[in-house]
Amino acid sequence: MERKLAAIVAGDIVGYTRLMSEDESSTYAALRATFSELIVPTVEKHGGRTFKTTGDGFLATFPSVNEALDAAIEIQNGFVERPFDMRVGINLGDVIEDNGDMFGDGVNVASRLEAMAEPASIFVSEAVVRSADRSRSELFYSVGRRQAKNISEPLAVYAVRHTPRQVSGRDWIRRLDLRRRAALPYAIGAAALIVVVAFTQMPALRAIGADLVGSLVHLTGGEPADARPTVAVLPFDNMSGDADQGYFADGLTEDIIANLARNPELQVIARNSTFALRGQAEDIRRIGERLGAGYVVEGSARRAGDKLRVVAQLIDARSGAHLWSRTYDRRVEDVFVLQTELTGEIVSHLVSYVRESEVSNAAERPTESLQAYDLVLQARDRYKHGSKDAEALLAARALLHRALELDPGYAAARANLGMTYIVDFAQSLSGRATRTDVETGLSEARQAVRLDPNLAVGYQVLSFGLSVAGDYAGAMQAAERAVELNPNDPDSLMALAKAQVRFGSYDNAVRNAERARRLHPMAPEYYTYVYGQALYAAGRLDEADQVLRECLMRAPREADCLLIHTAVQSQRGDVQGAQRTMARLTDVDPAFSLADERANRRFGSSPLMDQFLSQLAEARAPDVTSGFLSPTLRPLL
Repeated sequence: MERKLAAIVAGDIVGYTRLMSEDESSTYAALRATFSELIVPTVEKHGGRTFKTTGDGFLATFPSVNEALDAAIEIQNGFVERPFDMRVGINLGDVIEDNGDMFGDGVNVASRLEAMAEPASIFVSEAVVRSADRSRSELFYSVGRRQAKNISEPLAVYAVRHTPRQVSGRDWIRRLDLRRRAALPYAIGAAALIVVVAFTQMPALRAIGADLVGSLVHLTGGEPADARPTVAVLPFDNMSGDADQGYFADGLTEDIIANLARNPELQVIARNSTFALRGQAEDIRRIGERLGAGYVVEGSARRAGDKLRVVAQLIDARSGAHLWSRTYDRRVEDVFVLQTELTGEIVSHLVSYVRESEVSNAAERPTESLQAYDLVLQARDRYKHGSKDAEALLAARALLHRALELDPGYAAARANLGMTYIVDFAQSLSGRATRTDVETGLSEARQAVRLDPNLAVGYQVLSFGLSVAGDYAGAMQAAERAVELNPNDPDSLMALAKAQVRFGSYDNAVRNAERARRLHPMAPEYYTYVYGQALYAAGRLDEADQVLRECLMRAPREADCLLIHTAVQSQRGDVQGAQRTMARLTDVDPAFSLADERANRRFGSSPLMDQFLSQLAEARAPDVTSGFLSPTLRPLL
C-alpha cells in the first residue's frame, strides 16, 4: 500500500437507469461508446488513469489538479451529441493506493462532490481551487458550503465555468426539462429570498440572494461574468486637524484594502483607482459605475495623541443606500485590531461566510512597534509605486531603514525596502544604482518572505527582482505565490503576467493582465503596455493594435507602448507604419537601441524574442552597436 496526494475525478451519467428502462440495447451501446470514444481517451490524453468503473460512472486519478480540470472540462464538452448528461466532482487529497485501486478521503470527497453536482456541471473542492494555476482563478465560482454524507464538516464547494454546450431536437427538449426541474427549488428559494429582502433590507441576505440568483442563472444556461461582490474602499478623510497626518488615514485605508483583498469571496478595486477619485464630489452611484463596484466603503480617521476614532460606512453603489455605519474609538496601539474588525464587518455583509483561517490571518500584528508601522506608512506615502521621483524614493528608503532599526523582524518594511533598491536600478532613478542594488533588494525580499511566508508583497518584490536579474522561471514562481496569497492585488497579477510573457505562457498572461485591469480601472499606462505586450505575444494582433492605440491616444509619448506597437505593426505587414512609430520612440527615448533590448530580454529566451528584434530592425531601429541605422537595411521608397 502507498499513501500519496492525488487529484481525483469522479464522474456519473445522469438518468442512465431511466433510459435503460426505455431502450436497453441502444442505451447500453451509447454508454459503451461514451466510455471508449470520449471518457477513457480523454483521461489518458491528460495523463490520468481510470482506476474504477461502476457501470455508468468512473473514478480517475491525475498527476495534477490542472490536468484533472482540463480532462473534466473536455469530457463535459464532449457530451454535445450524446444522449446523456454527466455530473463531475474533483478533489485533491490523500489517498491509499493498493493493487491499482485507490481509497481514502481524497476519493470519498470527490464522490460526494459529484453527487452534489447538477447535470452537465463540475463541482470541485476548495483544495482544487487553491492548487490550480492562479491564471485559472476566474474558472471557479463559489456555490457555498454543503453538508456531505459521512463527512462531519461542511465542504466549501465551487463550480467550474466551461464552454456552454449546444444541443438540439429531442435531446434539447429532454435536457431542458431536466434542467428546469433541477432548477425549480432554486427558483422558489430565490423568489422567496427576494421577498424577504424587500421587507428587511438586510445586506447579508441580499448578498446570499445574489449568490442564489447567480446559481439560478448558471442552471438555466446563463454565464455570469463573476458572481463575487465587488467592493471599492475610498480614501478615508483625515479629520485630525493636521494635514501632515494625512499619511496615517491613507495608510489605514490601504491596509483595509489589503485585508479585504485577501478574501477570495470578494473582488476588491485597487488602491490607486479609488485614490484617484479623492476629493471628487460625485454621487456614490456614479463612483460605483466608474470603478465597476457594487459596494463602496467610505469613512474618516481622527488621530489625537494615542486616541484614534474611525468612522466607516458601507454603501450599495447601485441604489446609493447606506447599509451600515459604525464609529470605532480605539487607542492607536489597537490599530491592527481595528483593521480586522472593520474588514470582518464589511466581509460579513458581502459574502455568506468568512473562513476562520482568513479572519485569523487578518488579525496578525505585522509589528509590535507602532512607531515602525508609522514610519512604513510615511514611506509608502512619500514614494508611490511607479513614480519617477528619485528624491522621494531615497527619502522613503531612509524611513524604511529607520523602521527596521526599531523592528528588524518587520517583514513588510523589508519587502518595501527591497523594492526601492530594485526599482532604482530597473528605472535608473537615482543614476547611482548597480547590479549590487538588485542583489540587495533580492536579499531584503527573501528575508521578508522568511519572516512572513504569507506576505504577498514580499513575493511580488521577489518576482520583480528575479525578473530584473534574468531568472524568469523563479520570477514566475514568486509571482504565482503572490497572487495565491492575495488574489485581488492587481500589481501582483501584472507581475505574474509580465513573468508569464517572459516565460512563454502567453494566454495565461493575457488573462491575468485582463483581470488586473478590471480590478484597477484607473491603472497607469504600464498596465496597458503589459496587456498589449501579452496580446502581441499570444498572436492576438488586432486586439493588441487596438489596446496600444488607445494607450498612445492617452499618452502619446509612452515609450513602452510605442515599442510594442512598432512590433505589432511590423508583424501585421505595416512596415511604414512601424517605421513611423519607431521614429516617435527614438524621439521620446534617444538612448534606445537594439543592444539594450537584446540585453533586456523582454520575451525571455523564447523564439519570440528573436522575432521581436527582427521586427524592430525592420522598423529601422538604431543599430545593435553603433546607434545608427543598420547598413543592411535600406529606406523604403
